[in-house]
Amino acid sequence: MAERDVAEELMEYLKSHVEGMPSYGSEAQRDELVAAFRQAPTLPPVTKQSLSELDIQNIISNIKLRHDVNFDKDLSFRPNNEGPRGQQKARYSDRYWLALEAELHLYTRLFQGTPPFRPSGLVNASVYFQRAQRRVPKAFETIHEVLKSLVPDRDHQRVDEHLDVRMLMQEIERGVCDMVALVEWTARLLKEHCAPMRDEWVDKMVGRMREGAAAHDLKTIVLSLQDLIGMLETMKLDVANHQIRNLKPLLIEDTINYEKHYHLDRIVNKRSKVNFEAAQRWWACVVQDLQVQHTSATKDAARTRLELFSQAVVSSLFSRDVQQELPDTFYLDSDRLRALKSEVEDLVHFEICFSMFSQLRKNFGHVGAVSNATRDRVRSSLSAIMGESMGHGSQAWIYNSESLSLEISRQAQLIAGRSPFFDHHNLQATNECLRSLFHNTFTFHASTLEAVLLVQVLGSINKHINSSPTELYNSLVASPPPTSTPPFITAPPTIDTFSFYNNTPQDRLSDLSKRISHIVLLHWRIWAPIAYVQDDASGVSTHLLLPPQPAVTLSAQSQSASPPPPAPMCPAPAPEHDVPVVGLMKTGEPPDPGSGYENGVSDQTSLP
Repeated sequence: MAERDVAEELMEYLKSHVEGMPSYGSEAQRDELVAAFRQAPTLPPVTKQSLSELDIQNIISNIKLRHDVNFDKDLSFRPNNEGPRGQQKARYSDRYWLALEAELHLYTRLFQGTPPFRPSGLVNASVYFQRAQRRVPKAFETIHEVLKSLVPDRDHQRVDEHLDVRMLMQEIERGVCDMVALVEWTARLLKEHCAPMRDEWVDKMVGRMREGAAAHDLKTIVLSLQDLIGMLETMKLDVANHQIRNLKPLLIEDTINYEKHYHLDRIVNKRSKVNFEAAQRWWACVVQDLQVQHTSATKDAARTRLELFSQAVVSSLFSRDVQQELPDTFYLDSDRLRALKSEVEDLVHFEICFSMFSQLRKNFGHVGAVSNATRDRVRSSLSAIMGESMGHGSQAWIYNSESLSLEISRQAQLIAGRSPFFDHHNLQATNECLRSLFHNTFTFHASTLEAVLLVQVLGSINKHINSSPTELYNSLVASPPPTSTPPFITAPPTIDTFSFYNNTPQDRLSDLSKRISHIVLLHWRIWAPIAYVQDDASGVSTHLLLPPQPAVTLSAQSQSASPPPPAPMCPAPAPEHDVPVVGLMKTGEPPDPGSGYENGVSDQTSLP
């Protein structure tokens, strides 16, 4: 009999075996079970290979982790169960466990069925038995391999004795395999080596296996095996995270040395994902765009280069010009920079909303000061309207402009002592006004914030310019991660503005400046000698000063540039198709994708 005929006959045996069972009462459920056995993956969702990313050798050679560890106090591995990859992983898992359940049903029919299994044709029964064993042996192999990778060498012999896959499959074929005893032994071994906090989960796994065995419920037995493999994954994560915590000081202190050698080696051997020449061109353009005549004999050339570089990075966070995208030398910081860009853009849009509120309340006759309570109320209302749209760029603000303008108008009427009144014409005019402000005053508000933030970034860089990576970590990653709601600092009631430039939100700007300066200082120390400071090769002089506007230097921590005059309150609305959209920062190729684990970093907007 052909191999295909054997496979098809096994499908028929499976389908007929489950027919009449309450769990598979419909034809569709039986077809799904059979389809899973035929098509689902043969390996469990967790294997020794998939967990190898968490081995100590791979941890210390993981360039992304070694970079990310500088930016997160609580960095740790965790399963990546979110987004498209997480959904794919869930589908894989569901199909696999259903197929394992189907395989156990097929074993029951082949090995312990009534009447006894009698193959048709000339094919030996052992052929059917062999073809049926697609997943269970591999599941036992996975448990065996992962357990041995977790327990000390002294316990390896015990694992080999209790998880002899060939012996277990023979016991299943003869109907004498004691799965309860196997799981109970595994539970005792796990409790010897895993944290006490996992004991409840272990006990739950054993309870499920006992329940499933007593009731001959294969679905419950599979759930117990699923718990077991899930616990092995969790134990591996616990071990990896413990190793990260122990190695963290050494990894951080060695960041610059390690990354320099890593990138140079890949460049020399033509394995780098970084466009080295594009990075050099970007730096040459930065120098050319920001250069002025050398006017200070005391100006240090190295310091000037760092100022130019810092200004270029800060500018990229505010720019809507794709020409100002950062080169792919920043690929390890892409998530952090993208998060910063989103936060900056949201801050600018909030400021535009506050400016409109300030103008509208005056139009409604209110000329007095604005209380802190009113400021908090307006801020909270606008934040609630934006909700999860925060961090999704200008289009999200434009999409919510009708609700935002309605709330701004309502709050302006309330502070002016009026009962909120709206009609279709006023609502439309207010919405058009806000949208035009988003289009036409974004650059003004962004440039104002940029000037203030640049002063703080340069001040932070000046303070930490000689700090080691460990000192940078201790000083610049001390504050908790930013919240999703923009924490504006309200002005005293005597100041009639919400602006961060007339009333600087020190906490927020201090947080942003620390995060930016940390990225700048590490990146510059790693990449400047590799890609940027190439005076002789490029012919571009980097012994330059910053331009006088804005007049910002590393020592000018209290200096700020004068903003350009504001645009009219309600200019003519721009056509909707002319609304500029902020492009994503170019970050080059990402590192090679992992097997399904990610190391969480607090600067990420949402954390392969």
